[in-house]
Amino acid sequence: MRNSLIAKSIVFLALYPLIINSASSKNIDNQLFINQLEESLNQRKDNLLKELFLQKSFNQFKKHYLTFRKKYKDAKWSIKPVKNDQNKSLLDVKIISTREINDQIYNLYTKQTVKIDTYKNKIKEYEVIDEESILNSQKSPLIIKIISPDKVLTGEKYEMNLIIEKPLDNSLTASGIIVLKNEDNKNISNEVFGIKPNTSGGLFKFIQAPLKPGSQTISAIITHPQGIYLITKKIKVD
Repeated sequence: MRNSLIAKSIVFLALYPLIINSASSKNIDNQLFINQLEESLNQRKDNLLKELFLQKSFNQFKKHYLTFRKKYKDAKWSIKPVKNDQNKSLLDVKIISTREINDQIYNLYTKQTVKIDTYKNKIKEYEVIDEESILNSQKSPLIIKIISPDKVLTGEKYEMNLIIEKPLDNSLTASGIIVLKNEDNKNISNEVFGIKPNTSGGLFKFIQAPLKPGSQTISAIITHPQGIYLITKKIKVD
């Protein structure tokens, strides 16, 4: 019995460097892949970007990416690993950019958690798990704090709060909030949001989660004579 344990220990010690080297090699490969993805997005290396996806996955990504790039021509991407398994990874993605709408310059800040499945160092599938985007006028005095869950249960009633952190002058703000059914329709307009005058310190609304698992996207807007603050948040529904 003792000799058997000694033999197993010797085998483990012999294999230990290989196990460590294999794990280290996998981490290095993942980091190189993430670096390539970040570089190809920031430098618009479309040929390299295409090589990082399987064809079906790239076709899905390309449609959204090209639409986004037309609106935000100076976007800068930051991609960091959150969790790595053998063929699955969670990525922390941050995007900053600017956009001109009706002669007004807006700043964009987006943060996402993205799950990717890979096959032979190519993205086989990807999914945006959660997302929060803020689009605000470049000179807007508004500072907004968003309080809402990142994940809810099916059918759950939850609260979305947007709190104006700094006291403003006597100018009235106006606001509105909607559940987006078509995520491509995010126009800044009174008709879409039902914007109403608001004299309180923010915007508060109870929202009903869908009865089926998936996600729910909420969009809200707060306006001020000196600027606009538009928030879009994707919430995971389990």
